[in-house]
Amino acid sequence: MKSQRKDIDGGYAWVVCVACFAIEVLCSSINTSVGVITPAILEYVDDDLVKVSWVGSTLLGTFTMCGPLAGIIQDKIGNRRAGILGGILMFLGLTAASFCRTVTGLILTFGVITGLGCGLASNVSGVAPSNYFKKRLPVAYGICVSGSAIGLLAIGPLTIQLLEMYTLYGALLILGAIAFNVCLAGALIRPSSTLMQDESMPIDLACQGDTAETCNAQGSPTMKTQSQHNVLTVGKTTDYCSQANSPQIVKENIPGKGKGTAESLLEYSSHLTTKHPRSRIIPQCVNLFCSNGFFLYLLSIIFWAVGDAGCMVHLPNYAESRGSTPAQSASLFTVMGMPALFSALLTGFASSDPAIGNIILHVGLQGMSGVSLLLLPVLSHTYSLQMIFSVLYGAYNQGPYTLIGPICIELLGRSKLAIGFGVCSFCFGLGSTVGPPIASLIYESTGVYDFTFLFSGACFIISAFFALCIPLSKKPA
Repeated sequence: MKSQRKDIDGGYAWVVCVACFAIEVLCSSINTSVGVITPAILEYVDDDLVKVSWVGSTLLGTFTMCGPLAGIIQDKIGNRRAGILGGILMFLGLTAASFCRTVTGLILTFGVITGLGCGLASNVSGVAPSNYFKKRLPVAYGICVSGSAIGLLAIGPLTIQLLEMYTLYGALLILGAIAFNVCLAGALIRPSSTLMQDESMPIDLACQGDTAETCNAQGSPTMKTQSQHNVLTVGKTTDYCSQANSPQIVKENIPGKGKGTAESLLEYSSHLTTKHPRSRIIPQCVNLFCSNGFFLYLLSIIFWAVGDAGCMVHLPNYAESRGSTPAQSASLFTVMGMPALFSALLTGFASSDPAIGNIILHVGLQGMSGVSLLLLPVLSHTYSLQMIFSVLYGAYNQGPYTLIGPICIELLGRSKLAIGFGVCSFCFGLGSTVGPPIASLIYESTGVYDFTFLFSGACFIISAFFALCIPLSKKPA
């Protein structure tokens, strides 16, 4: 078997990182355009705010709730084809939306089809870096997620210009052509050389005893087998046993009395898989959600999504109600983009430092995002104050996106990153779907727009509280 790992932390890995960065730019542009396009839908299609808000919430919800489905598709056809398919769906959805004249039609095209394409492409950019980076994975995630900030910078002025020149329907058509570039970025994500090495070596494991796999000082694996029941597929074993001080690794999920585990190897490599009987799938899924406080992180994501979606969809309309022009309200996303860019990069570098905990970073950023939203009623009377809010919100809200991958690896292990990322996306979509309608109902029932953003700020505070409880549920090492 080959022991070289060419594309790890260098070489073509950075090409893949740039491709994932471009996908994030394009997906963020489409998702963020919802806030700018919503006033245009109110003008050209329907003036019912609650009804129209379902267009944006459907896009955001489908974009993230399709995470598990996107993970399955990605697993079946690979990162490259999944990225290309996502670009095609985004193009078809936005093109079809340009011919719709009803809110229902926009929900199906702009919301569902485009959202599914965005979700598929975004899942690729969220998982593909883990196949190419190990030591520099947090930095790579920071670079990729910073693409979302670039989308924030560009989409506000661009969408306003398109709406003024070509109205709503022409703007949607041009956005579809822009989104089609996701296909080009997806085509750059070729399979990693680590996935194209010699075939993995099957090892028969018994059901009557324990199986130990150790690495000697020279890097040669030594295996003790006493059974024939399960099959552990170890790919490129010499890659992970090449260090002179390699720890002893023992297979865990087999009957017997051994307490050592192969989980350290699973967390170290995303290319090692274990096949289990179907009867154990449900217990494993339950263990996935309950181990190490992962369910608390999912609750944190749900409340985070409710608050963020409510803010992003209603912010332009709220700014206009406070006297800003449509161009000024759209530029708030541009103002938000620059600090968001630096926030994503700095969070990635901070996450790579083992002395700084990912959970603590997540809690602090969520809490400060909530505080900035609670201050919005005070920072909304003039356009200058609104810009101050955008700077604060962009600086704090973008960082937690960088931490999703590292936190999933910390709580679940590297081998379960794909399913963990998909479940996180689903929970984010659940919150994004209900956030804008709830914010609209609060406004219509009270007649005061400030309460919708106070509600969003409270959701961020609750999100930080759930994340703060994660260390209490983590299993001792």
